[in-house]
Amino acid sequence: MSDLRERILECALDLYLEHGLKGISMRHVGDKLRVSATAIYRHYRNKEDLVHNVIGEAVKVFGGYLFPALSAKTPEERYLKGCEAYLDFALEKSKYYDVIFIVPSQLGKEGLPEELHRQSMATFQFLVDRVQECMESGFFQKDDAFSVAMTIWAHGHGLVSIYLAKKSPLDESGFRKLFWESHQRLLHGLRSPA
Repeated sequence: MSDLRERILECALDLYLEHGLKGISMRHVGDKLRVSATAIYRHYRNKEDLVHNVIGEAVKVFGGYLFPALSAKTPEERYLKGCEAYLDFALEKSKYYDVIFIVPSQLGKEGLPEELHRQSMATFQFLVDRVQECMESGFFQKDDAFSVAMTIWAHGHGLVSIYLAKKSPLDESGFRKLFWESHQRLLHGLRSPA
C-alpha cells in the first residue's frame, strides 16, 4: 500500500470516528492531508469506496489478530487464544474496533457491499466454529453453537464497549483482569458437567 493511500485511510478513519459518515468527503480528507481531492481520487473512486476500504482494512487487521489462534493444539486452547486475540485487538486497535462494531450502523439501508459483509461475517464465524468444536470435544455442553457464540460475543463486546467509552474506572491492566474473571464466570455455565 502506498504511503499516500495509507495516510488517506488513516485520515478517513479519524474523520469517520470523529464526525460519522457525514464528516467524510474527498475534499475534507484532502484538506487535512494538504493534498488535492484529485490525488485522493487516484486511489479511491468516491467517498463510499473510501469508507468501504476503511472498514475492509479494519476487518483485515482483526482477522490478522484472530486467525493465528488456529495454530493452538486443542479446541479449548483455540477458543481461549481467539478470545485473547479479540481483547488484544479491541484494546490495541480501538479505532478499528469502533469501525467494525460501533460505526457501521451509520451506513444506512445500503450497508456494506456483499464481499465486505462476507469478510466481516467470517470473523464471527470464527467464534461460532470455536464454540462448535468445544462442544464436540466435550469442553462445552451441547447447545446451539450460533446462539452460544452470540452470547459470548455480546458479553465480551459489552465489557469492551464500556471500557472503550471510558465508563469504567479501571486502567487497561485492571480491565484485562476483569474481562477474564467475568469470562470465567460465563464459561462456568457453558462447560460440560464433569
